[in-house]
Amino acid sequence: MIQKIKRFIDKYELLGKNDRVLVGLSGGPDSVFLIHALLQLKGIYKTNLCACHIDHQYRKNSYKDADFVINFCKKLDIPVVVRKIKLKRFSEEKARDLRYKIFEEIAKKYKCTKIATGHTLDDNAETVIMWMVRGCGLKGLKGIPPRRGKIIRPILCISKKEILSYLKKNGIKYCTDRTNFTSKFVRNKIRLKILPLLEELNPKIKAHIFNLSGILSKKSNVDTSGEKYYNRKVAYSSPEKRVFFDADKISIKKIKIRKWKEGDKMVPFGMTGSKKLQDIFTDSKVPREMRKEIPVVSCNNKILWVAGIKRSNDAKVTDSTENVLKMELKDH
Repeated sequence: MIQKIKRFIDKYELLGKNDRVLVGLSGGPDSVFLIHALLQLKGIYKTNLCACHIDHQYRKNSYKDADFVINFCKKLDIPVVVRKIKLKRFSEEKARDLRYKIFEEIAKKYKCTKIATGHTLDDNAETVIMWMVRGCGLKGLKGIPPRRGKIIRPILCISKKEILSYLKKNGIKYCTDRTNFTSKFVRNKIRLKILPLLEELNPKIKAHIFNLSGILSKKSNVDTSGEKYYNRKVAYSSPEKRVFFDADKISIKKIKIRKWKEGDKMVPFGMTGSKKLQDIFTDSKVPREMRKEIPVVSCNNKILWVAGIKRSNDAKVTDSTENVLKMELKDH
């Protein structure tokens, strides 16, 4: 199985010689296995490992996971940083965004060149099915990428079943998060109910979904939501003809559609800082004479979507989303 991971790492060029890797270590089976796998490959890539554990404090005994991680890393002689966070209103989306923000901060502080997370074959299948249920176009079927910037997912090719078998065989202990076994979140429903049914039809369904994601990711020009619009002799791409928002996070009655104004800013999807719409238009190669014709969707004076071009980071659809608002740019 370690050789399988090595082939995966080499295929997607996840690790280079002398990389310093920060591992997101929850203490659960996936991240514990990830640490052990990277340790076995340490000699090949000459990597240095350190870990980060984030205690969300949403369970009364969550401190036990932090204690486990500290002792676990001490035995393996791996430096570890433990951070505590407390969200006033817990949501998977906010917790995930904050986790990655902290990972980036710690990676910068300790000069880490890569950030490794324990996403697995199961996580990818759950993500793809979740987006299929909500209606996503081909972009959502690409699933979880093996690499995004300095963030790498070395065990994305390994199933949860393989991981649990390995840990049991080698007598490796890990923490169990009981919230993973409730049907409160959409992802958990897919994990506990839908995927087991699909595996009855085909035991290799997770691998097939992963292969499909890989094929679609290679075809960068495939995007059912995009079109090209022409003005005289100039063409520009419309990468986001269709977008989705968490309807419960938007005051739908206050949504307005207007034209672009000088000085307009928004926080683009996947970013934390604001960016001028003028720069977004430039990046998307939108002709100057057409910029005033592109609808700008706002709510409470915050821009949600530059129609057909870029959506904001607000009201993202997550595992806990119950109602989805779909916006679509019709033919011009």
